[in-house]
Amino acid sequence: MKIKKGVWISAVILALVATGTAVVTLSPDKNKQGAEVTVKTTAVQKGDISVIVKGSGSVKATHSETVFAKDQGNVARVFVNANARVKKGQLLMTYKATNVDSSLRQQLNILRQNQNALQDKQDQYKKLVMDGAVQGEVDTAKLAIERSKEDIAATEAEIAALHKDQTPRAPLTSPMEGTITKISVSSGGAVVNGAEAFKITDYQNLSATIRVDELDIPKIKLGMTATVKLDALANKNYSGTVVAIANEGKITNGVSLFDVTIRLSDPGDVKAGMSAQGRIQIEEKKGILVLPIESVTQKGDTYFVQVLNNTAKTAKTDIAPVPEEKAVTVGVHDESQIEITGGLKLGEQVVIPTVIAPSSASSSSQDQGFFGGDGGDSGNSGGGEMSPAGGGL
Repeated sequence: MKIKKGVWISAVILALVATGTAVVTLSPDKNKQGAEVTVKTTAVQKGDISVIVKGSGSVKATHSETVFAKDQGNVARVFVNANARVKKGQLLMTYKATNVDSSLRQQLNILRQNQNALQDKQDQYKKLVMDGAVQGEVDTAKLAIERSKEDIAATEAEIAALHKDQTPRAPLTSPMEGTITKISVSSGGAVVNGAEAFKITDYQNLSATIRVDELDIPKIKLGMTATVKLDALANKNYSGTVVAIANEGKITNGVSLFDVTIRLSDPGDVKAGMSAQGRIQIEEKKGILVLPIESVTQKGDTYFVQVLNNTAKTAKTDIAPVPEEKAVTVGVHDESQIEITGGLKLGEQVVIPTVIAPSSASSSSQDQGFFGGDGGDSGNSGGGEMSPAGGGL
């Protein structure tokens, strides 16, 4: 498991801390000058831990759609304006009906002429057969009949197309509820089949897309709960759910970051484009044994705490108990607490390593190493697994 590296501090203990923490001053020999080490202890308690992954990004519309023209023709009327709210199925645009009266009359005349010509050729063919004409003449007459039939079929197809042009094309309607963000057609203008006509965006359903470190991506699953904070609306938290995880990361300053989309449950006054910080809850444990995270140290792959050896035998009765290392096993952690899964029991006292500096400025201070208490943030991560820090006591 991963956690931030151990840090070394020197601190002057000025007062007793909150209830449950004791302070003991250890002095090897009160007649000798030197550093007096103040040991602060705390008890193993039951508590709750939430493992969080963090990321920053911005708010975006969850869904938008482009409406394309389905036919070629002239636009009769556009019924909406930019930034207007529309409902699903609302009328957006109608086509003009084409005036084909003149062309239709012309094609009907051609059809009648072709039909009369066919009748004449059929009569001529019959006469040739009855008169016993040579086969070549009969075949030529038969071919002329077939050509006349083709001319009639072509004219009928043209007439059918003209009738279709007389019927107005189906109007364009909105496929969704949203806001008109783009209009590419105008009343009276021409439009071709497949051309972009409108773009509609749903600003009522918003999502925050945040960038998450690649090391944290395997922990995130669709459906996880999340909390989003906005710079512009700093006094409110917005709840949401993870709905998308990018399949491809983008490298920024040598770190691969992945987009994670959080759909906001109730956007309220949130606007698309606002800066956002997201916190995704990876895991939550309740009623577990916990200690302050700074009370746990690490050597290699083993984790330790310090306990006071109250049973140590010594010739001098005025010497206080000496802190000793005790190996423990740990679980998850957040920004302030770490789970103890083995090695300690509820109520046991554990030393939190601190040092009182000597009164003389020339005296050298003694440091105690321990883990930082920020929950193991790594990049955008807000805590989770621990890893060897390479630090000692």
